[in-house]
Amino acid sequence: MKTHFTISPRILDHLGVSAYSSINKCLAELCSNCYDADAENIQIEMPENFNIANQITLKDDGNGMTPDDIRDKYLYIGFNRRNDSDVSEKKKRKVIGNKGIGKLAAFGIANTIIIKTVKNNILSTIELKKEYFDDFKNIEECEINVSTETTSEAHGTTLILKDLSEKMRPFEVPKLRAHLFKSLPNIPDFTIRVNRIPCSADDVEGIKIPIDHTFEGIGPIKGYYVIASVRQKQAGVIIRVRQRAVTEPSLFGLEKRSHFSFSAEKIVGEINADFLDPFINTSRDNFLEEAEEVEILKLYLHDFFKGVVDELEKEAEGKRTKKIIEVPAIQEKLQKLPLHIRTKARSVIEAVISKSKLASDEEINELVDWIIKYFDSNVLRELMNSIIHADSNDVQKLAELIKDWGLRQMNNVTEIIRDQINIIKKLEELVNSEKSLEIEVHKLIEGNLWLIREGLELWSTDKPLKTVLDNHFDNLYAKNKDERPDVICRSRDGGNEAIVLEFKRPKVRVTMDHVTQALKYEGILSKHRPSIKFETFVIGRTYDTDVLSIKDKLAAGHLYLWSFSEILQKTRMRFEKILEILNL
Repeated sequence: MKTHFTISPRILDHLGVSAYSSINKCLAELCSNCYDADAENIQIEMPENFNIANQITLKDDGNGMTPDDIRDKYLYIGFNRRNDSDVSEKKKRKVIGNKGIGKLAAFGIANTIIIKTVKNNILSTIELKKEYFDDFKNIEECEINVSTETTSEAHGTTLILKDLSEKMRPFEVPKLRAHLFKSLPNIPDFTIRVNRIPCSADDVEGIKIPIDHTFEGIGPIKGYYVIASVRQKQAGVIIRVRQRAVTEPSLFGLEKRSHFSFSAEKIVGEINADFLDPFINTSRDNFLEEAEEVEILKLYLHDFFKGVVDELEKEAEGKRTKKIIEVPAIQEKLQKLPLHIRTKARSVIEAVISKSKLASDEEINELVDWIIKYFDSNVLRELMNSIIHADSNDVQKLAELIKDWGLRQMNNVTEIIRDQINIIKKLEELVNSEKSLEIEVHKLIEGNLWLIREGLELWSTDKPLKTVLDNHFDNLYAKNKDERPDVICRSRDGGNEAIVLEFKRPKVRVTMDHVTQALKYEGILSKHRPSIKFETFVIGRTYDTDVLSIKDKLAAGHLYLWSFSEILQKTRMRFEKILEILNL
């Protein structure tokens, strides 16, 4: 027995409706047929707002069709016009259609299509209805009437799309114009107008650079990319085949948001790769991913644009670094450092700015200021690694190691920050240990005032102010010399700020009497130095409930109740914030 294929009309659902359900894609496909028919102008008339009672009209001034053309070519589903010629009839354009199913695209958005076409002074008209095909088991059983009449009209074809589908996706006419301009070949003698307005692309200000490369044994690509002056809403490069867009703009795997200067979002362009023609998928909106040629091209473009973006980033980093470092206030601070330390500090700052791609300029400025202070302080110690690896249960050994920290030059700011966080964790263990002595904890805090507040280690101990309190309290508390603050330090920058530190033994609960005592310090000191702004810290392990209830009110008056654990926690959070800024 011999038999043959039978093609169900349901094939229209797969080749027409499914592939072209958006008006953008549908009209782009219909316009490509006009391009292959040597049209110079396409006029599209359509409603600005969707309504199924409206219609869409597409008219071109192309070659038109004879009744025989309609029968033998237009109604021949799957007809490949390239079998006749690879170029168009008159203008010798490279034909961009080849699958012979684009004529079905209109069924993606309309249920009725009327085709009026003029060639050789004959007007041929046919009407296609989607519902016709529901009555036949075999698509070849469906008869189409072609009416003809003589005419003096110019050659060309008009499509009228009626009974618009309720399933048609929403659209915006301005976006449709942009899509059609982007999708179809951009050549001088081919113009599409929608509601009498030409389709065009927004002008992109920037530097235009050509791309020209040949893959051995595969074929050439040609095109361009633009480094725009500002970020683009739809950045990326379009791949065209025979000048018709196949893909949406892409950066081929490059992450747009990973670059602080948004360099990747400033790249737009297009390349033409005719050798990919056999690998275009049915709906013409991408390529067959398994094709080796497609993969080769995308890998090449990924590496190519990664190099472009890296160069843009390097240039942007240089500008940003110069902008930040050459701020007068930063320059003034750097100049105060010894030359060899200044050089090292600058290199660290440049490295940090390079790493901090997603941080704001404000955050970077804070970080740069912190680095300069860090280089000018004795926060960093030689025995850092020993402390990190010391046994926290050996309190005496750990305390000695911390006490004997020595200055060490900074080699890598990130490693140092992490080391500092680890040291703070060790200190937390020490503070919470019942074996630790009060004097050990006090000396550790006193010797590392950076734990209280960033930059405090640069302040100087104020002996005259200490003497004021000593003389005053000698008279009042001759029998109890402990009733005086442990540390008074003053800012070097004009000396307009001062810090008073009062430590309480870890086993002593802080009461209102201790708070009152601390308030007296400020009263006495303000009387002798009225121009100085004082902040007082009462540092202990635990506090009475009545003291904690007014903690916020005291803080508003610049008297702070901080536990040892709270000090270390605040400091650790500060360093962790720096790591967060560095995006590490």
